[in-house]
Amino acid sequence: MLVLVSIWVAVAWLGNLQDMALTVQHASRHAAFSYTRNPSPESSVSLRGQYFMGPAHQWNERSGKAMLPWPRDQVRIDVSRSAVLGQPAQAGGTNPLAHVLRNDWGLLDKGIVHAQVLALPKADTVHHPDLSTSRASILGLKDFSIYPQLRRHISILEGAGHASGDVHAQQIIGRSLLAWSDSAHASGAIGLRVDATMSAVDKAWDRQHPVFDWLQPWAGYVPAERLEHSFRELP
Repeated sequence: MLVLVSIWVAVAWLGNLQDMALTVQHASRHAAFSYTRNPSPESSVSLRGQYFMGPAHQWNERSGKAMLPWPRDQVRIDVSRSAVLGQPAQAGGTNPLAHVLRNDWGLLDKGIVHAQVLALPKADTVHHPDLSTSRASILGLKDFSIYPQLRRHISILEGAGHASGDVHAQQIIGRSLLAWSDSAHASGAIGLRVDATMSAVDKAWDRQHPVFDWLQPWAGYVPAERLEHSFRELP
C-alpha cells in the first residue's frame, strides 16, 4: 500500500509539472508571435492572465495550496530581438533588384524574435521561508513537495513574407512594382485599347469584356494539376 500511495502521489506530481510545462510552452509561442504584431509591455500582462490565471489554470499541491499563487511574481516573460542580418546575408544578397523585391514582398529580415517564459512553481517558499522545510513522513514524500523551474523559449523570424490567406498573398504580389504592377499596368493598357477596338466586333456574339485584374478573381483557386492528392469531403 505504501508503494501504491507513493506511485499515486508521483503521478499527480508529474502530471502537474507536465501540464504547467505545456502551458509555459504555449505562452512562449504566443509571446513571440504577439511581439511581432504589437511589441508593447502590456502584452505580458494579458499573457499572464490568459495562460496562468483563472479557473482553467489552477495547479495545486498535495495540501491543496496553489502552486502559482502570485503569477505576476512567479512567471517571467522576456522577449528580445536579435540584430538584423547584413545585406550579404539577406535573400538575394546585395543585388539592387533583390533589395527592391525584399521590400515589396516583405522578405526583409527584421531580426529574429526570442521569447522566453519562466515559471517558478511553489514560490511561497521564497515569500514565506518558514514553509520551505518539509515535514518528513513515513511515505518519504518529501521530494514531491519540491518543484523545479520551468523554462521554455521559442525563436521566430519576423518578416519572412508570410500572408494570412490567398487574398493577402495576392495583395502583396500586386503591390510590387518590379515583380507585377508595372508589367500588369502596361499589359492592361494595351488590352484596354484592343478591347475598345474589338468591342464592336464582339458585340454581335454577346461576348463579355475581358477582365484585366489578373489576381483577385483567382483567390482561392488552385489548378487541379497543382494539387498533389485529390480528396473528397466526407458527409
